[in-house]
Amino acid sequence: MKKIAAGFIAGAILMVGAQALGASATLVGKAIQAEYIVKVYGKKLADSAIVIDGKSYAPVRAIGELAGFQVTVAGKTISLDDKKGSAPPLSDEKSSLVGPVPVSTPDPALNVSKSKIELIDARIDSVVSNILTTSSLLKASPGNAELKQKLEQYKEEYADLLKEKDQELQK
Repeated sequence: MKKIAAGFIAGAILMVGAQALGASATLVGKAIQAEYIVKVYGKKLADSAIVIDGKSYAPVRAIGELAGFQVTVAGKTISLDDKKGSAPPLSDEKSSLVGPVPVSTPDPALNVSKSKIELIDARIDSVVSNILTTSSLLKASPGNAELKQKLEQYKEEYADLLKEKDQELQK
């Protein structure tokens, strides 16, 4: 009887220990609470950022490469280095954990282009809102020719704004 009780207690201890180990600081299996669009210098990334347990997580490789860094993965370490060569080593281990990431200062022409893109994005948002509103009104009265015409105008304006934004991004 003592062997059975000892075996049961040992099994219970192992089970609780394994559960505690599995529940430690890993995000595997956690639910994604939200997704966000990521833009770097006005360019939208194909991958979204996600929110898990109130913290946001962004696609490091896509952001790093778009920002001009060489992204490498070695084991469980992701490194962002200057494409010309790696950055000089920091003085101690603590500063490398919290130190700033080297980023080149964009030229003034890029700031002007970025401002133009932001204005175009605001206009796109407005047109999309108009498209959605007109579409919902059109669902309520499907035979309304005036609403159909407005919807087509908004769609054309949307296409023109996307072309204008694309041209600005190409500069």
